[in-house]
Amino acid sequence: MGELKAIIADDEENVRYLMMDLIRSFHLGIQVAAQAGGGEEAMKLCRDLKPDILISDIRMPGCDGIRLLEALNGMNLEIACIFVSAYTDFEYAKAAIAGGARGYILKPVQPDEMYNLLKSVKMEWLQKQKHRQRLRRMETEIRKLKAEVATADMPADENGYNRVVRKALNYIDDHYHEDISLESMSEVVFLNKNYFSELFKRETGKSFVQYLTEYRLEKAKLLLSIDGLKGNEVADMTGFQNNSYFISVFKKYEGCTPKEYSDFLRGERKGEKG
Repeated sequence: MGELKAIIADDEENVRYLMMDLIRSFHLGIQVAAQAGGGEEAMKLCRDLKPDILISDIRMPGCDGIRLLEALNGMNLEIACIFVSAYTDFEYAKAAIAGGARGYILKPVQPDEMYNLLKSVKMEWLQKQKHRQRLRRMETEIRKLKAEVATADMPADENGYNRVVRKALNYIDDHYHEDISLESMSEVVFLNKNYFSELFKRETGKSFVQYLTEYRLEKAKLLLSIDGLKGNEVADMTGFQNNSYFISVFKKYEGCTPKEYSDFLRGERKGEKG
């Protein structure tokens, strides 16, 4: 699911680099995207880069950590804010937690404490990503169901095909040489795989796989009539997985191998010339 982006904000440059090295040493999949020497700079970086984590000093010139946190909350950015500070003042910690900060760590930073906090943030981030993926899948399935209902009422085209099936046939015309499957085709027409399979067979009289295979074989037969093209080249040009599979399918449907078919065509042409 990728790395988390982090921004480090502290008015002491050496502290920023020490913190960056510490985060790298954890190997938690957290990338330090930028550094800021003050609150205003950190705010701009957060607005532009939209990081997942902000690790910030609490007292900085221009804009302290609490004001920075308030500003970020106003932007509705989902950033886990962790404050580090040399100040043990309870009011700072109270204000930070009340503002939604993910943690408040005292300097000098203890590696174990920072590691455990970042690991917890990473786990929460992963859970959110999984939840969003589930929501996207649910939305996709809902759209597919709606499309199925709409498809049932679609008028046929001039050749008697439902418009969804026509779209699939046109796609095969243009992409037969590529890796196409029932799954990928159902995504193209935006229908549930099983529903599309039933619809396609009802409209064409053939399963999707059978239709695609026969279409590719017809293209292959045309290419085999061209002198100089080898069987493996024809297989590649017509979307078959490999030459062995191409030979097997060709023999099953045509009763001979591609080479025998090609030799037969050449023999016919010689006979016509003779």
